Formats: sequence, structure tokens, C-alpha cells
Amino acid sequence: MRTSPPAGSRLPDAITDPVTGRKISLLDWKAANLRSSWLLGLLMVVLLGGLGWLIGYAFDPGLATIVLVIAVVVGVGQTLAAYFASDSMVLNVAGARPANEKEHRYLVNVSEAVAIGAGVPAPRVYVIDNPAPNAFATGRDPQHGTIAVTTGLLQLLDRQELEGVVAHEMAHIRNYDIRFMSMLAATVGAIVLLRDVAMRAMYYGGMGRRRSGGGGGRGQIVVIILLLVLLILAPILALALRMAVSRRREYLADATGAYITRNPEGLARALEKLRDYKGAPMKVSDGVAHMFFTNPNVRLNAVGLFATHPPLQDRISRLRRM
Repeated sequence: MRTSPPAGSRLPDAITDPVTGRKISLLDWKAANLRSSWLLGLLMVVLLGGLGWLIGYAFDPGLATIVLVIAVVVGVGQTLAAYFASDSMVLNVAGARPANEKEHRYLVNVSEAVAIGAGVPAPRVYVIDNPAPNAFATGRDPQHGTIAVTTGLLQLLDRQELEGVVAHEMAHIRNYDIRFMSMLAATVGAIVLLRDVAMRAMYYGGMGRRRSGGGGGRGQIVVIILLLVLLILAPILALALRMAVSRRREYLADATGAYITRNPEGLARALEKLRDYKGAPMKVSDGVAHMFFTNPNVRLNAVGLFATHPPLQDRISRLRRM
């Protein structure tokens, strides 16, 4: 039985969406991710600018423009950081180190073979010294792709299963999921940051002092109410959107990974082993947990508004129906 994609193999132009059962063009999926990434960056700048203006106006109408400019600068900075530095930040947070070609030759060989099948440059390969089996991909495009796997994953899986996991992560790289998810995470993070700043300022009574001074009148009160509603709802809605998008992309990456290896059973068996793993869970920041092959918090591999990944058994069943 073949254990790696043949050299020169070509990924199909379309795959079957495991959720809807319809054919999805991989080129259209990739193009949509590229468009969505830049739109998210623009949306983040506009949204932060709007929230900044509201915050400034709520404290003092004369400060609205100044705070708007500061918020836009923060938004642009967050967008650039998400684009250029998200991979370095995620690798540092996860405690990943570059794979040693002598020590991890097996992993490097698998990654190179799967990259050929996916039609992308071989990614940089990192290892996380952790007994819990898991992996993730990061990087802004296929030319800067990175895959990190835990030592626990290397010990637990056989070659076909490891190829399935690597192919799943390679699908995220090939189709620009990683850039899109980095931009989406940055958007949520920026909104939460601005909310925390505003809430802290309100806690110390800044708005109350301005209102008691009669600075903005009825218009200022309306803005304060609108701001409070947005500060409560915006992070929740943005987080729910991020999780819903993440779940769908996990299904699609499973399907694409199965096509890359021509072996959905290998990926299904890998998911079964991770499902049945009983060791200590991997502890990672909530900000990067959604990027992993399975969420280190087992409860978030589920059906629910804030689940980042679909249920493992559901992913297994869909793969076995391919």
C-alpha cells in the first residue's frame, strides 16, 4: 500500500464539501480566503476607528478625532503584525523549536513528500516537546508555511496517520486558511483590547465626570449607550464568527488532506487515536488553541457556538464516507 503521495501527483481542482455535499473549487476557496483576509484587515481598521471615535466622544466630544486616529493606528499595527509576524508569535507561544534533520528525519521526509502531493513548497518544520499528540500550521502563504507537531504525535502515529495529519495542515497552508485565521484572530484581539481599555476607563469614572460637567448633552448620552452595547456585543459576535469559520475550515482541510494523500483512512485513524488519548492535555493559550489539528481543550471539539473544532467522531465519520 502506498504510504506517501507520488512525485508529480496533482491535487484535484475541486473537492466535495463534507458539510454540504457540494463540489467546491479549491481555486475559488483559495481566492475567497485571499479576499477575505484583506477585507478583514480593512474591517478591523474601520471597526476600531469607529469604536475609537465613540469612546473619545463619550468622554469628551473634543477628543473623538484624536482617539479615532489612535485606534486606526492600532488597527493598522495589528493588521501588519498578523500578516508578517503571526507565525513567529504562534511558534513562540506554543514553545516550538526547529526540527533537527538528524533527530527528526522521519518527520522532515513525511512533510516533504506531502508537500509534493499538495503542490506547495516544503514547509519549515518545528517540533513541540509535549507528550500530548497535536499539530498546527502557520505562516502567511505557501512560500512561508510552517508546520509544528508535538513529540507525542510522532510517538503515537504510524506513517500513514502522520501523513494524514501533515496533509491536513498542508491544506490550511495551500488554501491560505492560515492567513485568514490569523487576520480574524487579530481582529477579535484588537476589539477585545479596545473594550478592555474602555471598560477600565469607565470603571475609574472618566465618563461620569465628563457627563456631570455637561460637556456633550443628549448626544453624548446616546453615544455612551451605543458604545456600551457595542463593547458588550462586538467581542461576542466576533468570537462566535471566528469559531464558526474555524469549524468549517477543519472539515474542508480534512477533505483536502485526504485528497492529498489519497488515503482518508490514514487521517481517520489519526483522529481516532487523538480521540482515545487519555494522557495529560496540552496547555496552550486560548489565543492559539483554534489553530491546532484538534483543540487541546477537548470540550471545544464539539457542537456549540464557541467550539473551535467539529466533534472528532463526526470528522472521522465524514472521512470514512469519502
